Amino acid sequence: MVKHALSGVLRGSPARALHARCRSACSRASARTVIAVPVTGVLLAVILALGLHVNLSASAPRGLYRTVTGRPTQGTWVVACVSPQSAALARARGYLGSGPCAGGVQPVLKPVVAAAGDVVEIGPEAVTINGRRLLSSSTAASDSRGRGLPHVAWGRYVVAAGQVWLVSTRVPNSWDSRYLGPISTAQVWSVAQPVWTVD
Repeated sequence: MVKHALSGVLRGSPARALHARCRSACSRASARTVIAVPVTGVLLAVILALGLHVNLSASAPRGLYRTVTGRPTQGTWVVACVSPQSAALARARGYLGSGPCAGGVQPVLKPVVAAAGDVVEIGPEAVTINGRRLLSSSTAASDSRGRGLPHVAWGRYVVAAGQVWLVSTRVPNSWDSRYLGPISTAQVWSVAQPVWTVD
């Protein structure tokens, strides 16, 4: 009796109406998904074709950047790969996502603070470039999870030809030359110019 009663409810017109509304809503949702996937793919293809890259890291203003050829000089933003040794640490700790750089990690977007001939002085409290102290440039002893952070030896460095130092002072936990040391210009993919940023 209960079985027959339930069968009657399921076959009744309210159930049919509910089913129809659900099917209609699901169809619209599926259509939106089907449309959204190609549109997103096309948008990404256009962005890449224009030489644009999206930055979501807080170490640089978030937004769109155009990659261009040029020398990485002081004050420019660059897209660069970290060394294989640093990449191994980045993968193990989740500092960088998967990407095409050596070690299978993504490149970083950082500003060049020193190039060939510049003098870098680094200590626990600050980084100084040619006698000018960078704001908010202290070196952290540990990361956000309390794990010890390897860093370059404190001291004075004259930047050699074919090297740059990358330091971002936008956020206190930027993983840059304070921990990585100088970056070879061979590891620099391109100069990056902001096109549209939100912060």
